[in-house]
Amino acid sequence: MSTKRAADASSEVGLCTGKDCRRSDGFRSVQRELQRRCDVVELACLDVCHGPVVVLEPRSPDAVVIERVRNRALVQEVAAHVVDREPLSARLRNRRLSGSKRAKARRRIERAI
Repeated sequence: MSTKRAADASSEVGLCTGKDCRRSDGFRSVQRELQRRCDVVELACLDVCHGPVVVLEPRSPDAVVIERVRNRALVQEVAAHVVDREPLSARLRNRRLSGSKRAKARRRIERAI
């Protein structure tokens, strides 16, 4: 696990770096764009397999896990939410994990951090 440090710890975002997420479309560009705007915590596989998977506020018990963040527009919306505290867009809200998948990802995040 590695972390890119910036002045504001509240701008932290988790990024699943499991094999399937790394192989998914746009992973490298998502990773670069997030690193430009936020602190990125690289997480071991979250085992939800619809990547890239981004975790908002990974150290919080109320972390939001978002799957299929594959293009620059979605990454910019994530960064705007984290850095500027803008509300989640409808596109991001539709990609949030819930139920047992979210619980499973949350357990894996807790072990990784």
